[in-house]
Amino acid sequence: MGQVSSPPRYRAAGSESEVSGPRPPKVSLCIPAFQAERYLQATIDSVLAQTYADLEVVIVDNCSSDGTSDIVANVDDDRVRVIRNPTTLPMVDNFNLAVRQCRGEFVKLVCADDLLEPDCVATQTAVLENIPGVALVSGRTDFIDEDGRLLVGGRGLRGILGRHSAQRVVRKIVRSGGNPIGAPVCAMFRRSDFERTGGFRADSVFMMDMDLWVRLLRNGDFFGVPRTLASFRISGGSTTGTTSPLSQLAQQTEFVRRLLDDGQWSLSSVDRVVARVKLYDGMLKRTLLFAMSNHRARRRRSAGST
Repeated sequence: MGQVSSPPRYRAAGSESEVSGPRPPKVSLCIPAFQAERYLQATIDSVLAQTYADLEVVIVDNCSSDGTSDIVANVDDDRVRVIRNPTTLPMVDNFNLAVRQCRGEFVKLVCADDLLEPDCVATQTAVLENIPGVALVSGRTDFIDEDGRLLVGGRGLRGILGRHSAQRVVRKIVRSGGNPIGAPVCAMFRRSDFERTGGFRADSVFMMDMDLWVRLLRNGDFFGVPRTLASFRISGGSTTGTTSPLSQLAQQTEFVRRLLDDGQWSLSSVDRVVARVKLYDGMLKRTLLFAMSNHRARRRRSAGST
């Protein structure tokens, strides 16, 4: 099922049971990776540079055919475990596998092209440990281009900094036209809550992170840290980059409709009107951001070829 080597510690994929071993760490950082050789080393470096010590790193190589396996084979750190899938799983299944193979009380999923600030884990762990009733914590994010250069700094959490009820945050999501909480790299949550919700769902891949955030918020409040703690890479090969704007709009429209129709959130007719306007505004902003990143990449490739 899987090739075993040390370090790092390899496990075969296929079992989603909790990993046995010494005392579990407090925090698990999960990195699902597929054809990730271009950015994976930088992601691993940022994860292992955390100031918080009581953590493990679980990397799931989704049967990549590029240099991904060579990169993880050269990681010399006892905190790292690597799982290699014998066949390529759908992205959502690989994300769920990464979380379900971890052992920590608190979980952070980091896509294989994103980056963490050194104190990201320490900051978010302190919130979950010290503020009872918080189910989800997130930080602001820098958007970077394919070469790691800043596109837009300090994004996210507008109107939801500090502690807020789930209802307020869901209303903010509906009225935002986007994802005010942020991508997986921005957030941290309890593994027990993840298991209770059933994890990521495959019915709307573009919305799978925000769909999970809302279901996690059924277990408690939200806390927005007023600092930039991570970098999210705007890349043409990402899920957003490969999903057409019209498909993005359709998936987000259906997601928002479900929230509006869910009586738990007590959303109003005004929320419905604002949502309809903001959905198109959000689509336009995403399209422009990816166009900016792609333009930079084309310009650099052109300069390099001359």
